[in-house]
Amino acid sequence: MANNKFTLLLDGQPYDIERRDGILVVNGVEFSCEAKADQFLISGTAHGVKLSPGSAEVDGIAYAVEAQGLEAPRAAKPGRRAGPDAGAAGAGAITAIMPGLIIKIFKQEGDRVEVGETVLVLEAMKMQNDIHAKTAGILKEMKVKAGENVEMRQVLCVIE
Repeated sequence: MANNKFTLLLDGQPYDIERRDGILVVNGVEFSCEAKADQFLISGTAHGVKLSPGSAEVDGIAYAVEAQGLEAPRAAKPGRRAGPDAGAAGAGAITAIMPGLIIKIFKQEGDRVEVGETVLVLEAMKMQNDIHAKTAGILKEMKVKAGENVEMRQVLCVIE
């Protein structure tokens, strides 16, 4: 798995995060990390986690959450290829927020889609993530199928 670096704002407090296989680096400190159903094992301690857009509940405590840097495409490094269709992402393109598996597709080509409406579900790190429309319009092209593995920033569908 490629390294993923981003900033996580937790109740407005920034944390620099780097994900590696089985390791989570928070502000330069390494923690072992494993996802299990609705729990995360951090350095061997289980924490219950519920995620929703803009918020997270950890061990029953709610936090305002914002991730910065996951959605912004980065320049490809020499010798590495970008995700499929990475150059095709336009204003109406919905892209994968992380590598994962398409679990369910709610909309088909030709369907009307509203802002914030769930278009499909992406499973990553044993957690299901609803992927929402960023713009309203008609679903022009669905580029994935249920059961398909996708890469980070891969174009999943296009709304016009």
